[in-house]
Amino acid sequence: MDLKTSCKENVVTVEITIDKEEINKPVYLISDVHFDSKLCDRALLKRHLDDALKEDALIIIGGDWFDAMQGKIDPRRNLDALRPEYRTEKYFDVVVEDSAKFLSPYAKNIIAVTQGNHELAVRRNYNTDLADRLVFNLKLYDSPAVTGFWKGWVRFLLRHNKRQGNIKMYYAHGASGALSPTTKGVSAVSRQATYEPDGDIVWNGDTHTAYILPIARERLSNKGIIYNDIAWYLRTPGYKRDWFDNDGYSAQKGLGPNPIGCAKITLHFGNLGFPSVDAELKITA
Repeated sequence: MDLKTSCKENVVTVEITIDKEEINKPVYLISDVHFDSKLCDRALLKRHLDDALKEDALIIIGGDWFDAMQGKIDPRRNLDALRPEYRTEKYFDVVVEDSAKFLSPYAKNIIAVTQGNHELAVRRNYNTDLADRLVFNLKLYDSPAVTGFWKGWVRFLLRHNKRQGNIKMYYAHGASGALSPTTKGVSAVSRQATYEPDGDIVWNGDTHTAYILPIARERLSNKGIIYNDIAWYLRTPGYKRDWFDNDGYSAQKGLGPNPIGCAKITLHFGNLGFPSVDAELKITA
């Protein structure tokens, strides 16, 4: 199998060339890690990354890999929430370098790192791009990773001889309505299904909640063939155990504890016709 990645504007293209007619390629979707926070469950994160490595899965980091709230001018600053090894004047530098070291065993499987609100806050206030710096450091470990935006597309091109399959994923770190304590973000699905109709997968993060919602669709191919498929709507909760901060945001807002973990999608390309996708959540309490 040959793998190539590229990024033009807000479209990440992943070209997968295979030497057999059928392929089942897993992709792990990970967001909201908050790596430098004391509340990040690194043990579960490592377990899921190890699972991805065993399966030779592709990995996408979808925003808020960094907590990054302990800069000197950040109004949210609370050094008690920061892991002690990062309490240094070179805070951002040390966290980026340590993140790349932590991810180095998985670097060749990581295809993209996208922006979250925590990375964008640092870029706005400190004039440095943590996501881009992480990708730069991952490339030192031969990673094919590219940097993505807050929202955009990932296009998986699956090729075998003269045949080609195309699976499209729309991602946005956050989406409107996501903070509703009643819907847990699911209310955003109906809106996204309207304005992003081309997504085979629509992936959100940001709110530390989780859902998976398959929607069946009737489609018409370019050759005039009617067929049905599934659009998968996902939200990944991340790895920060907010509820254990008794003075933190979740406690103050009364949001309750959230699940933690990631999502796994599997790209199917075979001799039965159109490419397809399966999806599952890998979460725990």
